[in-house]
Amino acid sequence: MSLCYPLSVDDQRTLPEDYDGPVFVWDIDKTYLATGFSSIRGLTRIPVEFAVDKLAIPGMPEILRGLRRGPGPGFACAPLYFVSGSPPQLRKVIEHKMLLDAVEYDGITCKDWVAALKQFRPGRLREQVGFKVCALLEGRQRRPLAVEYLFGDDAEKDAVAFRIYAQLINAEISPGEAQARMVAEGVAKDDRLCVFNLLGSLPGKRGKVKRIFIHLTRKTPPERFEPLGELVVPVKGACQLGLALFEQGLIDRQAVREACAALAAGPASAEESLEARVADALSRRLVSEGKLRELEL
Repeated sequence: MSLCYPLSVDDQRTLPEDYDGPVFVWDIDKTYLATGFSSIRGLTRIPVEFAVDKLAIPGMPEILRGLRRGPGPGFACAPLYFVSGSPPQLRKVIEHKMLLDAVEYDGITCKDWVAALKQFRPGRLREQVGFKVCALLEGRQRRPLAVEYLFGDDAEKDAVAFRIYAQLINAEISPGEAQARMVAEGVAKDDRLCVFNLLGSLPGKRGKVKRIFIHLTRKTPPERFEPLGELVVPVKGACQLGLALFEQGLIDRQAVREACAALAAGPASAEESLEARVADALSRRLVSEGKLRELEL
């Protein structure tokens, strides 16, 4: 089907039609990289920046490699995709950075800035909810039965966009409710139509969205996300994310220990120390005491 939203899709892996295993979909800015690709200010630095200048959030490459590897003794090569509000012209820079970090992936979907401008829709450059929902639904076309795990941050509206998408996929929200939610978030009428066209093209039998992990880059209090339900899991840094993923049986002990070591190696306040992050993860039940003992941190 033709894309109604200006997306640039690069999908390098063909999964079996009946694939019903896990798929991991990550945002890039402030979830994997500590840079602002999708901001106008960030774009002004692109001509003089190279992949080596991009900074990964400490511990996140270790988590990504762990997800790809899987929790078992073998190499799972778990499907891993990225969705970015960056223009496709930056894809090569992002890909080079991933190569430097030894992060394997299967595809990147970008927002097509040039196409949006040609459509006289400059507002699409900043709007994120409609973009993220459409991008996720576009990817779901090729992976209808997959069990998805989504990764975003609190810098924009990832939690809102991902939850709308998840409720649509999980059949937990009516079209009318979804319409009202998107209107409230400023999603344009034609972009809402795109959402429902993409949703309508999916088979009746489909997989689920299992979890939405939100990286707290702005120190948003985790309780702010409680109204979104248990589907949304706020985490403080890669170490806490690793603990939560280990509890879910999605990564191995090595990946968690490496991510937490990256936290311990950097400068941190008492609130951001390894001990504080682990204690907070326990208190919020991101990880159980039994699983924590297995890690021997």
